[in-house]
Amino acid sequence: MRPKKVLVAVSGSRADDEVVKLGCDLARKAKATVHIVYVIEVKRSLPLDAVIDSEMKKAEGVLSHAEEVASDRDCDVEADLVQARDVGPAIVDEARERGADLIVLGLDYKRRFGLFSLGRVIPYVIEEAPCRVVICREPMA
Repeated sequence: MRPKKVLVAVSGSRADDEVVKLGCDLARKAKATVHIVYVIEVKRSLPLDAVIDSEMKKAEGVLSHAEEVASDRDCDVEADLVQARDVGPAIVDEARERGADLIVLGLDYKRRFGLFSLGRVIPYVIEEAPCRVVICREPMA
């Protein structure tokens, strides 16, 4: 697998650092470009372009940290903030628009009702992505 364009989705979770490192390592070996994206999920009761200060501040911090992690890996990245109704479709749309060959996602280890849970974003991306998807799951606590 030699991707030309790698899309790394970050969310502010514990898995973000490892996801950025993995995306950069895979991209560097293939001399690929890396695009980091953070999606702000906007409630349907608000306009899609609504400015949500608390979310914007969090997103900027997460993206700034992700860029620092990438620079430690000697990797040039482009980082973007996207606002959308749903995170999964936004990630898939970004991958399509950018012609990504690979999407890298992180997953905290979560249990819901006593069972391991992938949440709703990862199954959507796995099913709808136009390219390969790599998931980096955090270890159990």
